[in-house]
Amino acid sequence: MTYIAEPLTRKQLRQLAFQIRQLIGFENKPRFPVIVFLENIMPMIFPGFYYEIATESELGASKHGDTDVANKCIRIREDVYIGALEGNGRDRMTVAHEIAHYILLVVCGIKFARTFAGYSVPTYQDPEWQAKALSGELMCAAHLIVKMSPQSIVDECGVSDEAAVYQLKKARGGAIVC
Repeated sequence: MTYIAEPLTRKQLRQLAFQIRQLIGFENKPRFPVIVFLENIMPMIFPGFYYEIATESELGASKHGDTDVANKCIRIREDVYIGALEGNGRDRMTVAHEIAHYILLVVCGIKFARTFAGYSVPTYQDPEWQAKALSGELMCAAHLIVKMSPQSIVDECGVSDEAAVYQLKKARGGAIVC
């Protein structure tokens, strides 16, 4: 099933990520406190929000997390949650991705709908791309990483090698020159 959302640009998502970081005093700190944000800050600033740690049998082997918009809940698969607690970059990004879905769809009220079969959704209207972009901007603030090396981004932001290279490319507006 394919969904389409209201259009958002990377610039808009980068600004939103900066505002979120600013709200919690992390606008100039490379490592976004994703678990603290999920466990402590979100329940405090978003009325009705809660999260659950789910087993693989509850979520399914191919699903690492999900966001229930109607019930204002984020569910994270247990092994992913533990990995994020332990600093695994991919798992930290997965938690941030679900947080991004929640912020966009519940807090910001971005409207989305199912599309008809065969309809090609433009990237900037794809809810998955929007969550990926917002989570990337939260985890790797462009203004902080633009002059860093990919390895420095991995070390300082706590993300995977793949995420570091991708976010650096986006922060620099194209090719990476190290």
